[in-house]
Amino acid sequence: MTLRRLPLVALGLSGLAFFSFAEISSSSSSVSSPAAFDAAFTRRTMRLDLFHSGGPKGEAVAVAEGGAVDDGPWAGSLTRLLDDTNLGTSFFEIRDPRTNRVLFSRGYSSLYAEWETTGEAKRTPRTFAESLRFPWPKSPVQVVLSRRDAENVFQPVFTTVVDPAGANPASRPPLGKVWTVFESGPATEKLDLLMLGEGYAEKDLPKFHADVKKLVDLLFSCEPFKSHRADFNVRALDLPSAETGVYRPDSRIFRRTPLSVQYGIFGSERYVLTYDEHALREAASAAPYDFLEILVNDARYGGGGVFNDQATAAVDSSWAEYLFVHEFGHHFAGLADEYYTSDVAYETGGEKPEPWEPNVTAHPARGSLKWADLVEEGTPLPTPWEKDAFEKESREVQKTRHAIIAAGKPPSALDDLFRQEAKAETALLGSMTWSGKVGAFEGAAYEAKGLYRSSADCIMFTRDSVGFCPVCRRAITRVIEQYARP
Repeated sequence: MTLRRLPLVALGLSGLAFFSFAEISSSSSSVSSPAAFDAAFTRRTMRLDLFHSGGPKGEAVAVAEGGAVDDGPWAGSLTRLLDDTNLGTSFFEIRDPRTNRVLFSRGYSSLYAEWETTGEAKRTPRTFAESLRFPWPKSPVQVVLSRRDAENVFQPVFTTVVDPAGANPASRPPLGKVWTVFESGPATEKLDLLMLGEGYAEKDLPKFHADVKKLVDLLFSCEPFKSHRADFNVRALDLPSAETGVYRPDSRIFRRTPLSVQYGIFGSERYVLTYDEHALREAASAAPYDFLEILVNDARYGGGGVFNDQATAAVDSSWAEYLFVHEFGHHFAGLADEYYTSDVAYETGGEKPEPWEPNVTAHPARGSLKWADLVEEGTPLPTPWEKDAFEKESREVQKTRHAIIAAGKPPSALDDLFRQEAKAETALLGSMTWSGKVGAFEGAAYEAKGLYRSSADCIMFTRDSVGFCPVCRRAITRVIEQYARP
C-alpha cells in the first residue's frame, strides 16, 4: 500500500499539540525485566479508543468520548515490551513524559489505512474507530501515534497524555462465556489467541465449538505453528447472535450481530470484517489475548485479515480452512497478499516504495533482496516463471466468477470454480524449473509489475495446498518469538 504523508494533527486529552519526530525520539532496550514492568505498569490492560478521520482535506485523530478504559487482564510479555519487528502501517509508543523514555510500543495496521488507498478517500471524508491497547500505567504517560509516509517511513500524526487517575478502571462484565481450547502456560509467558463467533445463534453454539476445534487443529498442523504449539494459549468466546448468519448487503441479507461483522468491506463482495472496532474490543476484553480471529457462521466465500487488528473466515465455505489460515497470516505476521489478478478495492499502479510486509519486495536484486540469505546459489533474480500462462488462466476464472455473482448463484458455485482453479494452478506452479525454490517472482501485492514474491506458490498467493513458503514461515516465527520468548 502507498500512504500519503498528511499534516500532523494531535488532538486528545492533552489538547492540541504539534511536534517533530526528533523531539520524541529516544533509545531503549528491547528486553526488560518483570521488575521493570511492575515499576511502570499494573497487570491490567488499558485501551485508548480513538476516532481516525480523513479525506480530501487531510487527516485527524481524536480520543473517543469514553477515553481510556480497562480492557481486561494483561496478556502480553512482561519482558519484551518494545516492538522491533517494523511491521504495520501504524506504530504507537507509550512514553514516560518525565524522562521521554519509551516504556512500550506496538505496530499495527488499520481499516483507516486500507481505506486511504481506495478511490473513495480522494472524494469524501470518513471516520473509523481505532483502539490502542497497552499495559495499565501507574502514572501519566504520553501516547505517540505514527504512520508510514509515501516512502514507508514512520512519521508522527498524533499525541496525547493519558493520566490513569482519570481513566475508567472498572472491568467490563463479560458479554459472553469464555472457554479454554488449550492452555500451555501463564498468559504473560505465552502467545494468547482468542476465537470469537459471529452469526451463531444460541442454538448454533455447539457448532461454534466444533468449528473452533476443527480450525484450531488445522492451524497447528501448519508450520511454523505446528512446531510452536507449546508457545500458545487458545481461548474462545461464546457470543450468541439473535439469528444465524451475518450482514451481506449485496445479497440483501440483513442482520444486526454483536460485532457488526459484514461482507462487502470497501465494496469487495468477499472482504469480511467489522468496522466497529470498539464493539470488537469490548467483547474481546472478557479474556486475555494478543491476537484474535472471528469465525463467521456463513457459507458465502469470504474473510479478511488486518495486522494486529482482526481476522475473519467464513466457516461454512468449502474453502474455510484456506481462508482461516491465509487471513490469520495477514493478522498475525503482517503478511501481504501475494496474488495480483483478483479484483481489489485498492488503487494499483504507479511507482512503489519497498513494502514493509516481509514477504513482498520492490528490490529483487541479490544485493538488496530482503530474503537474499534464503536464496540458493544459482537461482536467477528475478526468477523466471510461467507468468503469461498463469495470468491467462486467472483472467478466465475472474470472468466466470463475476458471472456467478451477477447471476446470484449459491455459494457452492464459487466453491466449485475455485476447486477447478486450484487444480490447474497446482499443476502449473508446481512443475516449473524454479518451483519450490526461494527467489524473486514478479507479481505480488495486487501488482503485476514491479513487486515480487519469494516463491512460485504459497498460501498467501493461491488457494493451493502448499502451506506457507520459507519466507512467510520465518516472518511468523519472528512474531511468535516477540510475544512468547522470555
